[in-house]
Amino acid sequence: MNLAAYIHPAFQIGALSLGLIVLANGLRVRRSRKGGAGAETARVARLHMRLGRWFIALFSVGYALGLGGMRFALEGPLYETAHSYFATLALGLFWVTAWLGRRLRKNLGNEDLRQIHSYCGFLAVFIALFVAVLGMRLLP
Repeated sequence: MNLAAYIHPAFQIGALSLGLIVLANGLRVRRSRKGGAGAETARVARLHMRLGRWFIALFSVGYALGLGGMRFALEGPLYETAHSYFATLALGLFWVTAWLGRRLRKNLGNEDLRQIHSYCGFLAVFIALFVAVLGMRLLP
């Protein structure tokens, strides 16, 4: 059995777990903001941003590990599976979500931007979880 083929899935399970925490934290920011801006909202928002940065970095590393694992451990072609296409879509959506989040920090009053940020983040997490299911059939 080639254990190298399991590095990417194990890494991404950890990264996606962090992503779910970031999503839950984002929902806490939303609830706290509806109650009025205050110290608690600022604290939760800072945590959301800090964990979000870690998540984006870890998910991106996990994506690269997936490419390396497919090429070297599984010796399969890159970008010829639904798993790879949807993983690329999820990664792109996560980066768009991060970019929108950075824009929100500069323009705090833009509710439309906040809605797009939250929808992109939720959609990216949903697609990433779907990608995890698609990836199970690629394992040896």
